Amino acid sequence: MSDAEKLPQEIDLLIEGGVVITMDPQARILYDGSVAIRGGRIVAVGERTELAGRYRPRKTLPARRKAVLPGLIDTHHHCLQNFLKGSRDDLALVDWIDQVSSPRIVMAVADYRAGRFDLQYHATHLGCIEALTCGITTLLNMEWATSPDLIAVYEKLGIRAVHTLTLTDYDQWGRPGMLLPMPEAYALADRLIERCRHSAGGRVTFRYGLACPNSCTGDLMRDVRALATAKGVGIHIHIAETKFEWDNMHDLYGATPVGYLHRIGLLGPDVLGAHCIWLSDEDIGLLKETGTTVNHNPECNMKVADGIAPIAKMLAAGVVVSLGTDSDAVNDNMDMFEAARTAAFLQKVSMQDPAVTPAYQVLEMATLGGARALGLGDELGSLEAGKKADVILVDLGVAHMRPINYIVNNLVYCASAARDVETVIVDGRIVVEDRRLLTVDAEAAIGEAEAYAARRFGTAGLFVSPYYGLGVAP
Repeated sequence: MSDAEKLPQEIDLLIEGGVVITMDPQARILYDGSVAIRGGRIVAVGERTELAGRYRPRKTLPARRKAVLPGLIDTHHHCLQNFLKGSRDDLALVDWIDQVSSPRIVMAVADYRAGRFDLQYHATHLGCIEALTCGITTLLNMEWATSPDLIAVYEKLGIRAVHTLTLTDYDQWGRPGMLLPMPEAYALADRLIERCRHSAGGRVTFRYGLACPNSCTGDLMRDVRALATAKGVGIHIHIAETKFEWDNMHDLYGATPVGYLHRIGLLGPDVLGAHCIWLSDEDIGLLKETGTTVNHNPECNMKVADGIAPIAKMLAAGVVVSLGTDSDAVNDNMDMFEAARTAAFLQKVSMQDPAVTPAYQVLEMATLGGARALGLGDELGSLEAGKKADVILVDLGVAHMRPINYIVNNLVYCASAARDVETVIVDGRIVVEDRRLLTVDAEAAIGEAEAYAARRFGTAGLFVSPYYGLGVAP
């Protein structure tokens, strides 16, 4: 080895002396570990003593009494619904969409067509601020009509995003204002694809978002399948979320939702299906056979009483399953540790088997599983040399985390993302430090969003709580 090779290598950041949960193929956990980062990528992961002296960092993050793990990946969210935290908890999904969600969607589509983009702008700020401060480094945001200018919000806040444009051509809810005419929708999708391809650092990608088989015709879904293949982008779709959908597909086509989508040729490894609750064993086999990946949103499914997705069966069959929060209207937070905990408990009680979905498996759903579901498993989801440096540090010194018996179990069953995530790194850049968002003034942005929504909803005759603008100056 030459003298030059013996000199410490200059790097951007060294995370030093933490409990490093790698999520790598060996499932390594380093109890006094370090992570070296340069140029937005991980260059080394190892014991602190092994890495000490090998690198000369521009910045060192001491990680004693902290867990160091891959950034959390939320594979299904609707930022527009962040305005609806704490809303109705007494409606089944079909009624909830009709009474709570669809009036805001109609408003969003109308605003977009009128060239007013403030509603989605503020909603996306709310969602990304909460996501980052909860340790979510990658967020799939499924929205209705959104200007390509919205991509700048993700860039400004520093989050990695999969921006998904919802498409529908069947007015299931009797609200024609929800439907963006298809020529406009396809043209908008093209502009979003182009904008995402030129996003800062390539951190924002695009997917076509089919609302669900109930509200999309077969022609639309076939068209989107062909477009996605031609343009090299993915597809996201709600699948088998409700018994209503299951019954409707059987009545119309004599098939399950998954069976029908397979029949028309939609499924494939570039398709991520949200929910996937009402599945037969044959459906699970089709998902595995086609490489279609799955997103699980346990808390949303519980709140609107959709049912319990057969996650343990899917995992056992080899289907890639990821985790999501769905929305702050039917969850009502973006705590991925809570989502993981709930996912584990739901499977254990529904299958009457405490051994299914152990803590490590659901943490994998929130990290590497999410990366694989988005086709990004080679770049994200684990702490390995060469991968993108999306990393979070979680405080282990707080009372509700101690004593620690098995670190992964403590994270899944004890951690609270909003309280315990201390540092968030995306592409090697620190965006949250000491629990404070560095990229925007979070309090000001939240206040502006609340004030805007109170005015906009009030003008439209929608309910506005007297607490909505709490702390916001008139």
